[in-house]
Amino acid sequence: MRKRIRLHQVRMGMYVDELEGAGSLPSHVGPILSHGDIDRMMSTHAISVVIDTQKGLDVDQDPPEGREFDLVRFSSDLGSKFSAEQIQRAREAIQDTRPSVRDLFAEARVRGIFHLDAAYKAVERIMLEAMTNAGAMIAVAKLKERDEGTFLHSLAVSALMVTFGRNLGMNEAAARLLGLGGLVHDLGKMVLPIELLRKPGKLTTDELELIRSHPVRGYEMVKQLEGMPEAVLDICLYHHEKFDGTGYPNGLMGAAIPQVARIAAICDVYDALTTVRPYKRAWSQAETIETMERSQGHFDRDLLKAFISKMVINGTIH
Repeated sequence: MRKRIRLHQVRMGMYVDELEGAGSLPSHVGPILSHGDIDRMMSTHAISVVIDTQKGLDVDQDPPEGREFDLVRFSSDLGSKFSAEQIQRAREAIQDTRPSVRDLFAEARVRGIFHLDAAYKAVERIMLEAMTNAGAMIAVAKLKERDEGTFLHSLAVSALMVTFGRNLGMNEAAARLLGLGGLVHDLGKMVLPIELLRKPGKLTTDELELIRSHPVRGYEMVKQLEGMPEAVLDICLYHHEKFDGTGYPNGLMGAAIPQVARIAAICDVYDALTTVRPYKRAWSQAETIETMERSQGHFDRDLLKAFISKMVINGTIH
């Protein structure tokens, strides 16, 4: 709901639609995310401000702190980049895939097996939505609650890989394999202790070794199915390999790492860094890309440049 307020009532977490009487400044301002935003607004000497309480805080709500502020900032930013229809479609797509992916992960955790039908059903829905609404679906999936983290991360990586593959000129069959690989790339984590996966602090050496076993565990689970495409197996096993040979589990280097796994490494890290989680702040897209570019030896530089130009600069993802 749009509401007119006085200039001095502006608070962090509000979403400003319009500055009235502020001269030649643009009428659409967006979310108020810092004290600097407030200072700049005050310097305009606007007569009044119009806020949208559906996208941000109302006057009688206190400015949020910590994670609460991160969630408000995320919601405000989401509303500024996508229409209400796009956001709703993305949420519906995520809801549609949830039963299939939950079945997939439940079978892996309880019985140690890979449920291929559930995986393909989810990937088909992801591919359909990614055709016209990839950015919104990837963005909505960034809000990961503790109990939904693995599901939404897998969905987001799948959507990123499908979209990146299409942007690289791959056909739909190849993009489908990328989507399937992205969906199951962390399947091996399902057989690890939940307490370990949820631990927010620093891991011990033994805990780190256990975490690093998940690519092999996932690979062993997925390869049980006869005729499983090699691309999916490669993504499961090699998505934590690094281009300079310092990754795991096999320390592969350069072109020895299958291209699909090099694609997965980029999409996996990008989603992890830009995600809102209960125990960490989400990095901005700019912070994430800068960090990835500075990570010498981690990624295939040509693929990373393509990801930045085709997915970031052209606005496919926000």
